[in-house]
Amino acid sequence: MMQKVKYIAFVCTGNTCRSPMAETIFNKEAEERGINVRAYSFGLAAVSGMPASKHAVEVCKEIGVDLSGFKSHFIYDYDIADFEKIYCMSSEHYQILTQSVGIAEDRAEVLDIADPYGGSVEIYRMCRDMIKLAVEEILRSYED
Repeated sequence: MMQKVKYIAFVCTGNTCRSPMAETIFNKEAEERGINVRAYSFGLAAVSGMPASKHAVEVCKEIGVDLSGFKSHFIYDYDIADFEKIYCMSSEHYQILTQSVGIAEDRAEVLDIADPYGGSVEIYRMCRDMIKLAVEEILRSYED
């Protein structure tokens, strides 16, 4: 019997840097490992339909992840009840989701990854590597 697909989300501010990198890295790894979980991403202050930032696309390409066709999403583009877990890039995102949006505290988790927006390619590369480590840990939790 096919396992039901679970959905998670990554959230940041504008949904053009951190959460898109997390979404695409996660989905590529999950698919390769046969893990039945799919990630989406959105921003709490995002404008829907924006491309991922140039540096985010570049540093993801370095590890074989294609972000070139990505389009940003605002939180309410989705029914957030569909997400089993929402991973927040900062504690501010967590506070907004749990206090203003009404997400149960145990459905959200803080990854604590600083915003690279406006930074150099090196800053984006460091951010990507931190995201990759966080994603590995999340994937492990689904493998068990």
